[in-house]
Amino acid sequence: MENRENRKAWLACAWAVSLIVVWGTVAVALKQPLLATQPSKDLMAFGAARGADFKVTEAWRLVVSQWLHVKFPHMLLNAAIIAVVGRAVEVRAGPIVLMATGVIGGALGQLAVLWLQPQDVISGASQAAFALCAFVLPNARIKSFAWPAAVVGIVIGLALDSVVGGHLQLKPGHLVGGLFGLAAGFTYKIAAARQTVD
Repeated sequence: MENRENRKAWLACAWAVSLIVVWGTVAVALKQPLLATQPSKDLMAFGAARGADFKVTEAWRLVVSQWLHVKFPHMLLNAAIIAVVGRAVEVRAGPIVLMATGVIGGALGQLAVLWLQPQDVISGASQAAFALCAFVLPNARIKSFAWPAAVVGIVIGLALDSVVGGHLQLKPGHLVGGLFGLAAGFTYKIAAARQTVD
């Protein structure tokens, strides 16, 4: 992704910081130490959801749940990916594409979890992070910083899914978020190429 000096990229960093702020706010609301695990059942009061209990009127939870995390290191990892890879998307394609790709990809990923794993509670920005990383793949030069950062983000996510999560497969939310991001990335690349020709 080319460096566009005229474009100020701040939204991805603000998004990353907002994850940290929400974590701290929830910790205070739960009256627990800052680094303590925030249980999924407690996060439901703040916007997380379980598929078995989900109602269409609670669709807002598909977005809000992306700011909630169970574990502090997971939240920090997502914040770092959004800050670094998201900034690359923002510089290349602008803040609207950044937020549309991340938030819509994240919401579709959350919906996939609700539908395919109804006993699980949705939370976290991993789906959005996967969407942003996948967007970068067709749009960044391999020698740029953004491309390897996106690959590292995906590899870490896959490792956590298969090793730590014990699933030995990609989580459906990550898969859906990643596929949405990849489709958005190729769509953007084609549209940008057409604009250059015109």
